Amino acid sequence: MLRRKLHFNFPLRLCSFIGLLLLSSCSIKLPDIKITGEKTALENQILGEYKKVREDAWMISSERGSGNFFSSIPHDKKEIIEAVRSREFNKDDVDEFKINKVFGENRDGLLEFIKGNNLAESDIKTRQLAEKIILQENEDREIIIQRITDLNMKISSSTDKEIRQAFFDLNMEESPEGTYFKNKKGNWEVK
Repeated sequence: MLRRKLHFNFPLRLCSFIGLLLLSSCSIKLPDIKITGEKTALENQILGEYKKVREDAWMISSERGSGNFFSSIPHDKKEIIEAVRSREFNKDDVDEFKINKVFGENRDGLLEFIKGNNLAESDIKTRQLAEKIILQENEDREIIIQRITDLNMKISSSTDKEIRQAFFDLNMEESPEGTYFKNKKGNWEVK
């Protein structure tokens, strides 16, 4: 009887030993974890739509030289493409005026003149350029906000305040360090 138990346990022990040996040689690969930051789902949707619009603008610009391609694009699409291109063109001036504390980001996703800036002491051409740049930039931003909201049902179901907050966050992300923005209380703060 003792012999029978030994005989029965031996194959079980051998299988257990082989199984343990096989498992110990296996490695487990953990999945890659990517931290996306503090962006909300709305910001990610808006950023995705904005990237698509920017890509379209660059693709159309490269096609522009070949014939009358740009004139065949619908007006509303032309408008947003021109707004994106205009923002890219004015980016250096916008950043310079922001760094020089002439204007900063407000909570509506637009630029605003900072009260007490040294623009009054500047020459007339600099003031006129600042006024032209802020007007053009805000018009371009409004066009982009409206078009992206119209294109995406998920975005358009959000409130205007949520959409503008998401654009504010995206604009702040691209804004250079040391530039001003309005905090939730409406006071100017440095990034």
